[in-house]
Amino acid sequence: MQDFKRLRVWQDGRALTVAIHEATRVIRPGQALELRSQLMPASMSISATVAEGAGRETRADVARFVSMAIASASEVEHHLRVCDDLGLVERVVVEQLVDRVTQLRRVLFGLRRSLLARDARRSEPPV
Repeated sequence: MQDFKRLRVWQDGRALTVAIHEATRVIRPGQALELRSQLMPASMSISATVAEGAGRETRADVARFVSMAIASASEVEHHLRVCDDLGLVERVVVEQLVDRVTQLRRVLFGLRRSLLARDARRSEPPV
């Protein structure tokens, strides 16, 4: 594909991970630290999976990794909503982060659709 560092979706995913790390620092010892320990790897997985996929040879392989990044984004949204349910992070902060996750997931869906569409066009017989 290309150098993953040039991909806007990777840049946004990495920035999201940093924002989630900063936002969840308020979770004190004894306050659902296991939730934070689930949230951080899930958020890191979004951009890490995009980076790994960008190194694949075929569009179908890249699309498969983008699908995994989409799944990680959904997991992150779930964990953020539980943080809100438990009152661990301010609701306004959670909603801002969820908005960023939602936007990132939309871009990932678009990237996957584009990768698969290009692959489908290439496999069609000439007219």
